[in-house]
Amino acid sequence: MFAVSPRTLLRPTILALSFASTAALACPAGQSEVCVVTCFCAPGSPGDMAPLLEGVNQVAATSLQQWIVESRNNMPDTLLHPIPLHIRAQLEPYYDLQVLDTARYKVGVDQQANAANTLMQNPDVEAVTLVDVIVFRTEDDAQNNVALWAHELHHVKQYLEWGVADFAKRYTRDYNAVEAPAYKIQGEVARALKPTVMSGGNQRLSAAGQQ
Repeated sequence: MFAVSPRTLLRPTILALSFASTAALACPAGQSEVCVVTCFCAPGSPGDMAPLLEGVNQVAATSLQQWIVESRNNMPDTLLHPIPLHIRAQLEPYYDLQVLDTARYKVGVDQQANAANTLMQNPDVEAVTLVDVIVFRTEDDAQNNVALWAHELHHVKQYLEWGVADFAKRYTRDYNAVEAPAYKIQGEVARALKPTVMSGGNQRLSAAGQQ
């Protein structure tokens, strides 16, 4: 979903509550390590705390879902564009028509307090996908970064397959599982494009040498 640690998304909406499978703290008998921003020992076993964790996950997922939907709905359609044709042509082997026809994009953020604007405050974020819209930081990435497009289009595909509610639930519970396939296809596309880029560069060098 983002070209940055996905924890950035959750910070404005929740405090992540989790148990470490391998305790960094040596908790006394009858207590377990609990992490809410910082870690501490609390009475009870992880099993005792499971209902609380589930409740926190549900609240977090609902907040994330609402944030995504509201941010998407506040984007004027006049600012949204279909995938550039030269980008689409290179990604047709990787995605079906439903994904390619559904996706829209825009460049930059406005002054509204929405998900894209919040996340773009981090200079490492290159793009954000909100349901069917990919928000790019720069026009150059939108027009030329095919591998980044591949990553973000995978999230469009996930939204289509899961729906926003399930996407938010999965992202809250295990964002690595959501992001991993997107990074995988981003890498595949980047590797596939390398020979083409090198070949084009060699041709330009050859032409320059003939002048």
